[in-house]
Amino acid sequence: MSRRGENIHKRKDGRWEARYIKARIHDKTIYKSIYARSYREVKAKLKEQIKHDIHLPDKIKQDKKIKFDEVFNQWIKYKQNFIKESTYNKYLNLYENYISSILREAYIDELSNNIIQETIVTLMNLKNKQTKQKLSSSTIKSIIYVIKSTILFAQKKDYIKEFYLQIDMPTNEAKNIKVLSRNEQCILETYTKNKLDMISLAILICLYTGLRIGELCALKWENIDFVNKYIIVNKTVQRVQRKDKSHQITKTALVITSPKTKNAQRKIPISSVLYSILKTYYEKEKITNNHYIFVNKNGDMVDPRTIQYQFKKTIKLINIQTINFHALRHTFATRCIELGMDVKTLSEILGHSNVSTTMSIYVHSTETHKVKQMELLSQL
Repeated sequence: MSRRGENIHKRKDGRWEARYIKARIHDKTIYKSIYARSYREVKAKLKEQIKHDIHLPDKIKQDKKIKFDEVFNQWIKYKQNFIKESTYNKYLNLYENYISSILREAYIDELSNNIIQETIVTLMNLKNKQTKQKLSSSTIKSIIYVIKSTILFAQKKDYIKEFYLQIDMPTNEAKNIKVLSRNEQCILETYTKNKLDMISLAILICLYTGLRIGELCALKWENIDFVNKYIIVNKTVQRVQRKDKSHQITKTALVITSPKTKNAQRKIPISSVLYSILKTYYEKEKITNNHYIFVNKNGDMVDPRTIQYQFKKTIKLINIQTINFHALRHTFATRCIELGMDVKTLSEILGHSNVSTTMSIYVHSTETHKVKQMELLSQL
């Protein structure tokens, strides 16, 4: 007969046995059993034995002190099973570029809220390895996530006692996101509709659907449902770093994966304007449905960097403001709001997990729109 939650049971030989965890050495759990003739006696012995073990020297419970670096390597190896390759590389880069120099040699059981807070302050004064600018708040928050996850992993492994992480986070900076004016959008659309080459089609699809560049490059003609007038988004492509066992970058490669989130897998209705553009391009190119829509000279899927490069050449040629390709997604969202589309519908078209993301990041009210909205007060 066992007593629930106590690991105490009666053996076939009539004795009572209490089993408990004596120690954990890395991934190995060490158990010990205590025996007595009665339940009450074995429970009392168990209580005394646990008290005794608490006061044992640390070297008996754990054969060595563990450094942050060792725990991080265990955590990232575990995490690799659940995240995309690009995310895995992102965490590795954050660790190697910013965390390692500060916490690599720190013993995991000696970390505290004060030490982590001091680390954050140090990070806020560091510069980005590539841009040479101060680290953005989003980068710092990603770094903090890696640090916190490593500490939580150590707690789950019983390397350290649980403690509540209570730290001050950096505030978000206001993002200066560019959006095409209606006049600039008209100039761009007129040029691309007349030219209608590969980059022109990419620009027009993004202006009329808000697709991310990775989703755009992963599109095949079979993802265009001309009958029901839908674009089916179920893949994305991105260039990721490939690393060897020692975490050294060996090369980069294009990788096709599922979209960013579950909500990013979606069907986007095709407007009548975009339908006509797609039909014209499809019939002109005369290619089969299993081909990628955007291809390079070899007929393979085009690199997103190629789209970005050709886009820069296009906007320079037609003399509109300098923006990156992603700004077309911002422009699409802004026009949708200006024309009265409800935010919930827009959020689903953009593939966001919640409406707040749509409102805070992608919807930008133009000065003209603000004036019109304020004029509504004149109707009172």
